[in-house]
Amino acid sequence: MTTKSKKTVENDTIGDTVNGFAGLNGVNPPTLEALQKGVERTVEMNKENIEAFVESMTAATKGLEVLGGESLSFAKQVIEDGVKASKGLMSAKSPQEFFTLHGDYSRSVFDQIVNQATKVNDLGMTAMKNAYAPLNDRVTTMSKVVQKARTF
Repeated sequence: MTTKSKKTVENDTIGDTVNGFAGLNGVNPPTLEALQKGVERTVEMNKENIEAFVESMTAATKGLEVLGGESLSFAKQVIEDGVKASKGLMSAKSPQEFFTLHGDYSRSVFDQIVNQATKVNDLGMTAMKNAYAPLNDRVTTMSKVVQKARTF
């Protein structure tokens, strides 16, 4: 009984790897070719999946930047309006004038908050759609591939 040395076994394994699928003895060439094409397509699809993920994260980052900028701008505007309103309230000549100015300011702040919430909601939904679009495209593509594979 002959045994292969460790060096021979390693060389055989390396040789099989170097020769691709040629190490699969007893498999007919068309099957081997189909297997190789399947592996190549899988590698290609994984590359496309990673590219879609990177594109998705880029879109999400841009969306967060827009939301952050909008929030900062709104906070700055609220502070400026508050300072302006405070000056107006301090210059009120009577309690009636004070409460009128205060009521007007309160209504304007409430309206600003409602408008800002609507704007942030719209920006957030747009950012999410943009971030999920590349991933959604990949899921659609993968679904088509699976459906096609099921027909065999």
